[in-house]
Amino acid sequence: MTRLVHISLLLLAALCLGMAACNDGSCYENGSSLPLATFYINGSQQTIPGITIMGIGAPGDSMIALNESLKEAYLPLRANVGTTSYLVGRQVTIDTIDVLLDDTLTLTYHAVPYFHSSECGAMYNFEVKDMQCTFHYIDSVDLITTTITNSHTPALRIYFHDLTQ
Repeated sequence: MTRLVHISLLLLAALCLGMAACNDGSCYENGSSLPLATFYINGSQQTIPGITIMGIGAPGDSMIALNESLKEAYLPLRANVGTTSYLVGRQVTIDTIDVLLDDTLTLTYHAVPYFHSSECGAMYNFEVKDMQCTFHYIDSVDLITTTITNSHTPALRIYFHDLTQ
């Protein structure tokens, strides 16, 4: 009986060591390099109600947000193209008429392959070369960093017109 207990404990210890050696929990961070856009009105970060964001010319479903209340959003980039455009808009009612105030935000960039680690693998980082935007609903856009990595730090600040004034 003692031999069975020793073998069971040895197998249990081997199982625990084997499970500890599997290091699948070390890559919980954002696995893709996506620019994080934060939203502002009157100089302070705010949740924007009713915002719609979608990719322009992207294959498949490019809807990022549809009539949602957001304080920030990740804007995916296409590594094989070098330019990604987004429609950023909001449905508002002006004198009982529903109007979509929308703008186009375009980022031009260079995709740089990057090996993160054996747990996380390879990904692309992006070097932003240019940014263009129309200004109907958007007041201005600040590009905070030109290097987009997988860190959870804002890359863009999008300032919207205050529609309550």
